[in-house]
Amino acid sequence: MPARRIPYEIGGYGDPAATNQRDYLLILLQLLKRMRLDLIVTVGMTAVILNLSIPEKWLLSTRAVSVLGIAMSIFIGFRNTQAIGRWWEARTLWGTVVNTSRGWADALRAHLDDQQWGSTRAKSLVQLQVALIWQLNFELRNFWHPDLRTMQLRLLERLDLPRQSTVRSLAVERSRQIQHLLRDEWIGEMGRMQLAQVSIACMDAIGGLERIRNTPIPPPYDMFVRIINWVFGTQLLIEFNRNGSPATGLLLFLGFLMAERIGAYVEGPFDQDGSSFSMPLNTICTVISNDLMCNELDFGRFQPSRNPVFWD
Repeated sequence: MPARRIPYEIGGYGDPAATNQRDYLLILLQLLKRMRLDLIVTVGMTAVILNLSIPEKWLLSTRAVSVLGIAMSIFIGFRNTQAIGRWWEARTLWGTVVNTSRGWADALRAHLDDQQWGSTRAKSLVQLQVALIWQLNFELRNFWHPDLRTMQLRLLERLDLPRQSTVRSLAVERSRQIQHLLRDEWIGEMGRMQLAQVSIACMDAIGGLERIRNTPIPPPYDMFVRIINWVFGTQLLIEFNRNGSPATGLLLFLGFLMAERIGAYVEGPFDQDGSSFSMPLNTICTVISNDLMCNELDFGRFQPSRNPVFWD
């Protein structure tokens, strides 16, 4: 007799983040919404080309269009590779922020006795790290969910810190607290060194995130790829129109245009629209907050999502 298969048990940790096929239409709509200006220009240009007699001397040869298409494929492929690289580096650095935040709490727990760990002071040190990562979230994107901003202001008030606190000021306050722990003999020199190392590792990751945020792809390259894409698309549309297949030319033009725009949108992992082009910063910060503060914070109406299409 065949062995009886034992069913698996389902846990309460949620399924891994994944894009479902039923969400493809929503992703396409997100892309078209961002491309609305490009699409308007494309439709207008197509209408002109279809109703205008263009002199032969203005057109590239079929071989030239083919060579230009190969060049466009290379440029778009390179741009998208770099864009995904920037996105993935940002996600890796945020992973470091998650790990160092947990490491901060674990290092404190390792060096403080039970009475010290249960004190208001120890809780404030953990809360300080949570306040820092939420402030980093807000500064990278320069916008916030209103309920999350209210939560952050209440947390700063609980820590007796200014409402205008920045990532830098919170990091300095964290260093001061390490110094005070050593002065008050709550930790020894080894504990100070370990906490300082965790703090430095966190700031290294924050510096990398700020670099990505403040340094876009060089503008001349961005401009060149866009211009050559439009030149190629126009010639492609004209060529297929001459051969009696304008719809095919238009679809190919839109394909190249969308591929180039996807690379441009992914280059900015901290965009404001909370779409699948962005990173799930609020969700990441919520995970850190719950790990360190055991669901103490009230996020209001905000609900984190594990669906990449709805990342916020």
